[in-house]
Amino acid sequence: MLPFEKNPLDIAVKTAVGNMAKVGNMFRSYTESKSCPDDCPLKDMGCYAKVGPVSWQWKKVDNGTSTNTTDWRGFCKKVRRLKKGETWRHDVAGDLPHVDGFIHRPMLTDLVNANRDKDGFTYTHHALNDHNIGAIKQANENGFTINLSANGLHQVDEYVSTGLPVVTILPIDAPKVQKTKNGTKVVVCPAVSSKAVTCDRCGICAKSDRGYVIGFPAHGASKKRAQKVALSN
Repeated sequence: MLPFEKNPLDIAVKTAVGNMAKVGNMFRSYTESKSCPDDCPLKDMGCYAKVGPVSWQWKKVDNGTSTNTTDWRGFCKKVRRLKKGETWRHDVAGDLPHVDGFIHRPMLTDLVNANRDKDGFTYTHHALNDHNIGAIKQANENGFTINLSANGLHQVDEYVSTGLPVVTILPIDAPKVQKTKNGTKVVVCPAVSSKAVTCDRCGICAKSDRGYVIGFPAHGASKKRAQKVALSN
């Protein structure tokens, strides 16, 4: 039996609504930390979700003390009940469910189906093996936008070559617009550039065909460590 054919993980997901800095007033989720891949370089070095208000929510999901927490099936039911065309964000903290680094396709398919006629989006640091790329492509083709998360400009062109939407971390003082060596355009997240912009007003990360990469300058209490990842080769 292949790793990704094993039984689904027993994974907890917290859902929330209401105003949140940068995200704005939209339905959003937090998946427990075991969903994050072990090979993500930010996992032990610079993850914004491990400090501050987001970390407080995330820890509650992990230890089972958070309200509005459910299992994967219950989470998909909540997504299915969202209004037609509603933009929402999956995984303010956390990643796609997996087994040994392989995205669990049946669980992802359940989420993609629940998102039908909605405008959900997320990001992933899962490895770009053939299995994961196939799962992510299928999700994007069926209306659920999954952005590949590159760890700096040095990875952007490789990630873009998959044909999937890409975001990347950037140095703290990154310019608003720049290009990679291969000419790929990278634009700093509008919510970072302007305090007047939030995810619910922007929604560009939910557009899989936007034609450029979104950049997130290292931020939060661990920004200096995140910057080291962004500048590595």
